[in-house]
Amino acid sequence: MSTPAAPSEPPAGDAEQATWLNTRERGTLLGIRAVFWLATAFGRWPARQLMRLIALYYALFDRTTKRASRDYWTRVTGEPSGFRTTYRHVFRFAQVALDRMFLLKGKTRHFTFTRTGNEHLLELAAKRQGAVLLGAHLGSYEAMRAGGDDEQLPVNIVGHFDNAKMINALFDRLNTDRAARVIHAEAGSVDFIFTIRERIEAGEMVALLGDRVGLNDNHVTVDFFGAPARFAAGPFLLASLLRCPVYLVFGLYYEPNRYELHCEPFTDRVILPRRQREAALVEIVEQFARRLEDYCRRAPDNWFNFYDFWGADDGQASDSSD
Repeated sequence: MSTPAAPSEPPAGDAEQATWLNTRERGTLLGIRAVFWLATAFGRWPARQLMRLIALYYALFDRTTKRASRDYWTRVTGEPSGFRTTYRHVFRFAQVALDRMFLLKGKTRHFTFTRTGNEHLLELAAKRQGAVLLGAHLGSYEAMRAGGDDEQLPVNIVGHFDNAKMINALFDRLNTDRAARVIHAEAGSVDFIFTIRERIEAGEMVALLGDRVGLNDNHVTVDFFGAPARFAAGPFLLASLLRCPVYLVFGLYYEPNRYELHCEPFTDRVILPRRQREAALVEIVEQFARRLEDYCRRAPDNWFNFYDFWGADDGQASDSSD
């Protein structure tokens, strides 16, 4: 199963930024297939027990995961984090990752969904209005899309997938329709931007994640839980080019099987005036960071950035993971 990845330490003197994006995918293809087989043959409960063991291993032995979890937890709650909190945090990630398989296969009977702000998505679909759906590595994006599938909402997901090829290839096989709705943002290429524009002009929705910074990506540093943190500038720059509404979307997981799906208007358009471009970009990212803080506080254990999110300084980051 794909689990929080530990960093590959860059060679001495390597100026390339060490981020979540240049870490190798954890786990073997055989291990991933084994989890899929267990879940398919015996259901969600037995597979969850295996996820407990995997989470226990990382909570005990993976220093990067432990350090990142404890740092985040202290910042978001103001309380120190011990082993139990770290284990629960990592296990929550494993649970959501496992549920992704069932959601992709359309087995939603295992789950309860509540929707807040769903009327915004329905209105967009009815008007065939293209829009950007902006989220983060918080909770489950697959749960958001599963809700959209139930209502036949045209949602496309954009992301970097180079560091998780095995798991994403298997997910694509579980749901071939999903593969057609995934837009790969390949490093060094701008072709995906034209694909995104076509989908927006066709009245479809495009989902982006606005928290992680890729290798050599543009970024904006803003305050996040009381300390400077780098956020990706790309999603906001792209939204300004698309000239369409932007909505915030999050799918928060709560035990034992409940997903709270949230959608709220963020801005009618991202406007970045040429003369005040940098200041306007910082302002819009700050607004995103404030709303993300609010959702993190609602479900602190749903934050799945297991790397030093606050560790970047002038383009250099310390340990990182996916």
